[in-house]
Amino acid sequence: MVSEKQGNEHLKGRRWMPWLNLLLVVILVGLGVWYLSGKVSLGEIVMALRLAHPLPIVLGVGIMLVTVLIKAWRWQLMFSGPGQQPSFLDAFWALMLGQYVNLIVPVLRLGEVARIYALNRQTTIPMARSIGTLVVEKVLDLLMLVLTLAILLPFVILPEFVGEPGPMLWLIPLAALLVLYLMAFETDKITSLLQSIARRLPDNWLQRPFQWMISGLDGLAALRSGRSSLLLVLLSAVIALLAVLLPYVLFGAFDFSLTFVQAALLNVIVTIAITPPSTPGKIGVFNGAVAILLYSFDAGSDAAIIGYSIVFHLVVVVPQILLGSIAAVKTDWHWDGLLDKQAAS
Repeated sequence: MVSEKQGNEHLKGRRWMPWLNLLLVVILVGLGVWYLSGKVSLGEIVMALRLAHPLPIVLGVGIMLVTVLIKAWRWQLMFSGPGQQPSFLDAFWALMLGQYVNLIVPVLRLGEVARIYALNRQTTIPMARSIGTLVVEKVLDLLMLVLTLAILLPFVILPEFVGEPGPMLWLIPLAALLVLYLMAFETDKITSLLQSIARRLPDNWLQRPFQWMISGLDGLAALRSGRSSLLLVLLSAVIALLAVLLPYVLFGAFDFSLTFVQAALLNVIVTIAITPPSTPGKIGVFNGAVAILLYSFDAGSDAAIIGYSIVFHLVVVVPQILLGSIAAVKTDWHWDGLLDKQAAS
């Protein structure tokens, strides 16, 4: 347990992070505008946005909404046992809150903490149990991303900046899948091992992470059922398909003659680009990854490519911000409460 003085200093430092994020966004946007001014005028970009067809954009928003609904359903199904499964709405609002927090303050990566904290407040499901479900979720998403890329490789010539995929492309997700299997089906042995290690640790603060890991193993219970595992994999496949369908549908807004395979590659590259913590709302990072790949495809004019990157970004981010803002109200979210909790731990 850290001292009260150290906790207060830690908390003050974290409260400065949103402002540092905002400063980073201003700098990146300024650099982006300066760079683009030499390639295309603002008037051309505005014209490209005005000429964009609205129907594909509306369909894109619909795809985004369906995606988050399926993600909430999948997360709900990861909880098993009587009285241990949250309602769909509880899972949905906690999920949206987590996405919202990650967009606003991405450097701290507090979104997952906010998500399990909000679910705990609404349902009293232990936070340690929720951690196990998040592990399952991330591994399933990683597997689907790798599977998408593996299917793509025979059909595309990767741009030079992507590089050649190595054996780690398969080794990492397969290793994660093996660990998940052992944790789900050899729970008793792993629990005994962790308890044995925890008993030998001298300090309570060293024992605490092991107790969390032991409790978190319960979150893998859904994998012990073949039917539940199959449903989780199918839902993950649908989520991955929708993630590719979204940029493909938006191609029609700017009359890009690009294929579904190119949309899949765009999804993979953008997903990889925005995974590390970066700027609030992924501003600049998201748009840059989209624009670079579209330039390599020779998709259209500079103005159309920039316009597409803006629309694609807005279709992804705006629903998360709007629904996340509602989730913050419904879950009685308080930034100070979470930051205090983080500083004290």
